[in-house]
Amino acid sequence: MLWFYLRGIYTGDMQPTLEAPLGKQAKKLSANNVSRLKQQWEAECNQWRQRALSK
Repeated sequence: MLWFYLRGIYTGDMQPTLEAPLGKQAKKLSANNVSRLKQQWEAECNQWRQRALSK
């Protein structure tokens, strides 16, 4: 997630960012798919940030 953030997920520069893990298939993603993925990744990141650190 940090890598996506640093590469511009929050600035909307998604195509070059997604090409690294997904390859040329990233160009087939619609704006709606990218938006949905971004929401999912943000939710996962928030869960990770709020995890218990007691263990």
